Amino acid sequence: MTLLAVEALAKSFGPTKALRACTLELRAGEVHALMGENGSGKSTLVKILSGVHRPDAGRIALAGAAGAEPAPVAPRGPRAAIASGVATVFQEVQCVPAQSVLENLWLGVDGIVRRAKGSGAVPAGRRRERATEVLTRLLGACPDLDAPAGSLSLSERQAVAIGRSLLRDPRVLILDEATSALDVATRDRLFAACRELTGRGGSVLFISHRMDEVEQIADRVTVLRSGESVGTLERERADIDTLVRLMTGGEQLVARETRERAEPGAVLLAADGLDLRAGEIVGLAGLEGQGQDEYLRALRAKADAGTRVAAVARDRREESIFPPLSIRENFTAATLRRDARAGLISTGRARERFAAYRERLKIKIGRDSDPITTLSGGNQQKVVIARALAGDPQVLLLNDPTRGIDIGAKHDVYALLRDLAASGLAIVMLSTEVDEHLELMDRVLVFREGAPAAQLRRDELTRAALVTEFFGPAAEQDAESGPENTAGPQKASTARISEPAPTSFAARAARLAVERTWVVPAVLALALLIANVAAQHSFLEWHSWILTFAEVATPALAAMASTPAILGGGGGIDISIAPLFVFVSVVVEVMLLGNGIAGAAVVIPVAVLVGAAIGAVNGALVNYGRYQAVVATLCMNFILSGFALAYAPAPAAGTTGWLTSLGTTVAGIPGGLILLAVPLLAWFGLGRTPFVRTLCAVGGSETTAYTAGVNVPAVRTLGYALGGAIAGLAGLAITAQLHQAEADTGFVTPFILLAIAAVALGGTPLTGGRGSLFGSLLGAAVIFLVENLLGALHISSFWSQAVYGATLIAAVLFAARTARSGRSSR
Repeated sequence: MTLLAVEALAKSFGPTKALRACTLELRAGEVHALMGENGSGKSTLVKILSGVHRPDAGRIALAGAAGAEPAPVAPRGPRAAIASGVATVFQEVQCVPAQSVLENLWLGVDGIVRRAKGSGAVPAGRRRERATEVLTRLLGACPDLDAPAGSLSLSERQAVAIGRSLLRDPRVLILDEATSALDVATRDRLFAACRELTGRGGSVLFISHRMDEVEQIADRVTVLRSGESVGTLERERADIDTLVRLMTGGEQLVARETRERAEPGAVLLAADGLDLRAGEIVGLAGLEGQGQDEYLRALRAKADAGTRVAAVARDRREESIFPPLSIRENFTAATLRRDARAGLISTGRARERFAAYRERLKIKIGRDSDPITTLSGGNQQKVVIARALAGDPQVLLLNDPTRGIDIGAKHDVYALLRDLAASGLAIVMLSTEVDEHLELMDRVLVFREGAPAAQLRRDELTRAALVTEFFGPAAEQDAESGPENTAGPQKASTARISEPAPTSFAARAARLAVERTWVVPAVLALALLIANVAAQHSFLEWHSWILTFAEVATPALAAMASTPAILGGGGGIDISIAPLFVFVSVVVEVMLLGNGIAGAAVVIPVAVLVGAAIGAVNGALVNYGRYQAVVATLCMNFILSGFALAYAPAPAAGTTGWLTSLGTTVAGIPGGLILLAVPLLAWFGLGRTPFVRTLCAVGGSETTAYTAGVNVPAVRTLGYALGGAIAGLAGLAITAQLHQAEADTGFVTPFILLAIAAVALGGTPLTGGRGSLFGSLLGAAVIFLVENLLGALHISSFWSQAVYGATLIAAVLFAARTARSGRSSR
């Protein structure tokens, strides 16, 4: 039975035709492999099936849940695709580093403010149990579900992304190079999970450039070339020669190695177990997590001061490319000075330099001014390698550089590395593929238990010898079975996950500071409070606290109002917050109190709704209108300031009983404290819904959230609306404190910078992803206490700006240091 049918699918990006006529039939109960060179259209097809892109032409049909004939579908986004039963695991590992493993696994399942409901929904109480089951199945043992996903290894993070898709119980599972980041044991467990899925009548679309994987798992294979389907083969006919011929049109991928392996030159880099010489290629091999990554990173620091070293990282998306920049800009990022003439960058010179490497590495692009994200993974990797070579290094460090690229691109890289070594470049290359070591290396260091355990020279390199050293001498009897042997890797992976190293008190404190961003500003606020009491004993008197809460309420509410937009990421700095609360105060004084409307049941909701509506407009401009946040909110800043001045060109005074009490005490409780408690309680309530963690997930990794099914624009827009509602409360606070509306820009402007400074002091990065309203409140309290302390010490107020600026720098540096300590301790 056909489960998914693709007919004559086409998709173009400008002049580039990514898909021309793609046809594919996926049957129930099969693993169907999709192969093709980089740039053949595989990723574009996957993104169309996943709802990320929409086709220009063609048809997609998907069978109903009851086994009916396939009916046309046109998913309008990843959430719609997932709802139809299609779940995708992408090549680039997609996790939100700052959020827990458990939150990453269930990301996108719920709505914005309501948990998932219906027959397929998993109750909140069983989610931890289901997560444990899935990760144990993939990893052999379950990691700490409450640990940040960023603390896991690359293979474990990919397992989390795979687990996220499996938890959706898909009928069609798409694995787009998902195995390229996995160790052997985890890959084999994934294959078992795929067979379990197909055994229930589901299907797997499996994309890989590793022939051994395709031979092991695929029932049928479809080959794409230049955006067209050129053949579908049954398992028995899908031999490597036939597949290569279909992928390349019969062209020879690369000539056999002809490099004369000359005697290596002088030692360029000396490290434990390695004296790297000019003109040689040294491989780093071993099971995942045996210390190769750490060793490769350490090599760069061990080079002599005069040795030029370049490195290519393993995680291309996170560590190598700059997604917003063009192909040419990514290439020139490390060598921009070479394109400077009289202090100005010459685009022509940069283009000429890149053209030479483009030809040498056979990089397939349209225009070098296109975003690098328009390239296939293999061509992105070639640009990254070209950037490293542009620095004219003597030593090149490569971390699995062919991960996730096709056979043709791999052999282009192989040929380049041989030429570079022949010219005298020294190369160290970590690779997870045995065949690469056999084909390329002059010698290989094999790692076990965190250190080099063996060295194999060229004349000793065989598959049996290499795999034997992976597991130690005891594995010699199993070596001939090749790297697919899973007993060893499973044990290694399990031990690494289930036996975490004990952590010191300092490491636990660092982790607390990272995961509870309010800890640092809380300690700082407490220290400043003690200093204020020591300098001014009257600070502890009750009337002082009433005045303190009244004075701190407005700036603290402004800081809290700025926080949701920043948490959502995407540069969400709202500089219209201060004019917004001033505009609300004008509405209260002029439009309501000035017309005899003074009831709290009317004034308070109007203030909050006006703020929320304006915040929602800001959010819509940014997230649906695609305006930059600063531009959109700057425009709103001018508009609100203009309206406020038009209605209140001079201070408009007026008050009423309850508003006067709000500026002092209500039933014996400081009114400022009540105003501060309202958004904190609302935020706590929202924290019981999916909204807060979803907003932080969007800020932590927009791509991950979007492909997991989160409605990113809606979540961010709601964040802006929530911030606007809090700004409405700030409007009430300033009115209660001053008993008038003040629209002068000189009065408004300082609040804008103070709000942003308080958010940063409160532990919320301006890039978003983590933080809280409580932290922003503490940041505002720190600023207030600094100014109050200076006044108590009779120090000029002119110094206050400099003092809390220095305090902000110190707090940010401390937070960054504790974040690094937390990562290293994990």
